[in-house]
Amino acid sequence: MICADGEVVMKRILLLLLIFSIILSFMQLSANVSKRISVWNFIHKNKVNTVFVTSPARFPDQTLLDAGIRTLQSAGLTVIVGDSCRRYLSDEEKAREINEAFADPNIDMIITSRGGHGSFRVLDYLDWKTISKNPKPIVGYSDITALLLGIYFKTGIITYHGPMVTVELDNDGKSLEKMLKLLNGDKLITFDYNSKPIVPGKMVGRLIVGNLSLFKTLQGTKYFGSLKDSILVLEDVGESRESIERMVWNIAHLKDYQTLRGIVFAGFTQINNDDFDGVFKILERFFEDAPFPVWVGLPVFHGNFTKLTLPVGAWVEMDLENHYIKILNGPEPER
Repeated sequence: MICADGEVVMKRILLLLLIFSIILSFMQLSANVSKRISVWNFIHKNKVNTVFVTSPARFPDQTLLDAGIRTLQSAGLTVIVGDSCRRYLSDEEKAREINEAFADPNIDMIITSRGGHGSFRVLDYLDWKTISKNPKPIVGYSDITALLLGIYFKTGIITYHGPMVTVELDNDGKSLEKMLKLLNGDKLITFDYNSKPIVPGKMVGRLIVGNLSLFKTLQGTKYFGSLKDSILVLEDVGESRESIERMVWNIAHLKDYQTLRGIVFAGFTQINNDDFDGVFKILERFFEDAPFPVWVGLPVFHGNFTKLTLPVGAWVEMDLENHYIKILNGPEPER
């Protein structure tokens, strides 16, 4: 009897522990969802007045930097320029500058001067607690993809794939205007661009945007997360036909492939040993039977034109046939 009673007590203890574990997991999940929603609301309730310019990748051309700063100032913005834009810093020093910019309550937005190479090395030195407690927009593209995706997946903060100070903003006020409209609360992104479908259709999902080669660099690391319910928007520059083929084959064989909501191959420029028609045939071959919409073309890739700013991690309705992207308040119900 004593032994039997002991077994009953033990089973009850184990059952209570299991129930407690389930409740704790639910509370943590709810907290994470609340945090992501509050981050989204935080960004869109605070008008951008003061911007911080940083260079986590390559060192910027100083003439182009000064021209870009003047463009920002002409829009009525106060501009603070980080040391990384004026002198060469180590990866750790660059990360410290970004940490301090997130922590500074007087800074409304962080924008990068340019891409190039090396921003992925900064990830190892970022203070994730500081960034999580002080959400604010960070903008860039190309090599800056490492920061955009790393920060989003590590903290849930919405980041922004958009123009950079010495690449677009040195002479393009329209890209800045589109960026500020989004950051200041506009939830409808419109554009005049004829995208081409491989698999037609409207897409609703979580927007994951970036440079294809940096997307692959982060895959499998602690700075990358689940792609379930994502709409991928990918672009690249200066790659060969063979490297593009290898990378898009990888996309077609992702573990999360069947759970994607759509893919947009925004653009490929400066293709070595082929042209875009050749790359399009590769995309058709790999994705013509995709179980979700697949499109080619969106003005968020390398090139001399007015660029859209896209919120990385936000839930959107994307209708490329009718040239709009609508930002949603949160995840759509499970299909």
